[in-house]
Amino acid sequence: MNTLKDHSFTMAMFGTSVLFEPTSKRLKVYKLPLQDQIEPFIQSVKQLGEKYECDKLIFYVKLSEQSLIHRYTTRYEGMIESFFNGDDAHIYALFLYPERNLSHFSKREKDVFRIVNRKKGEGLTHQFHLPTSYYMRWAVKEDADQMSSLYKTIFKSYPTPMNEPEFIKQMMDDEVYFLVVEHDRKIVSACSAEILTPYHAAELSDCATYRVHRSKKLLSYQVSHLVPRLKKMGVRTLFSYSRSMSVGMNIVNAKHGFKFGGRMIQNSNICGSIENMNIWYKNIH
Repeated sequence: MNTLKDHSFTMAMFGTSVLFEPTSKRLKVYKLPLQDQIEPFIQSVKQLGEKYECDKLIFYVKLSEQSLIHRYTTRYEGMIESFFNGDDAHIYALFLYPERNLSHFSKREKDVFRIVNRKKGEGLTHQFHLPTSYYMRWAVKEDADQMSSLYKTIFKSYPTPMNEPEFIKQMMDDEVYFLVVEHDRKIVSACSAEILTPYHAAELSDCATYRVHRSKKLLSYQVSHLVPRLKKMGVRTLFSYSRSMSVGMNIVNAKHGFKFGGRMIQNSNICGSIENMNIWYKNIH
């Protein structure tokens, strides 16, 4: 897994903030500035994108703000219902270079979608159980070494340095909650939920299982227990970005009643390259 110490950082400007994620060469804006500041804000973000080699600029906007972003050459990539405390988030991308905006819906991606469509909603009426000798619990900081080994084994590259135990510990301090599954006292599967407190939303992420333990529905079991916990914490919407060329998490999301929200083009540095990511969301309020 490739690592980057400064994997992400936030910069304040025009009364809002911009999240830079150099590993995936992108930046994110969750809140637009005041209308009369949009033009200088966009120009500043473009310049900073060039400076930090983040050539995909992603904007999450409310319906009432779409006209502001339509002024620019952006691509509509999808939506997450109720992301902003009940208001939908519409996701637009502004690409600094045309090659980053190239979209090709491959045969493999189409095959994944056909498989996933057959699994929609299966988990809503199914009660998941752990196989004998498996045990699920909430992760603690002492698990960081084992968890980093899991992520290092599964992912050749990843948007965040999950192969670093200290980074995982830092995440636990920053409203990221991990579930792990053990087998013979060894962590063999994990997932996380990162709480975006201002929006009462959470991202389902960092899902990984050692290959030998797959097909046992370990992640489905974890998700089925994660959702009610997040609901109690006041989360309204749970969302996830899943590799468009991989069946795994797309099926887990579909089984648990997540809705498909769109596709983010060349979005994440994962498994050794920049890949398209599918948007999934579920209203749990």
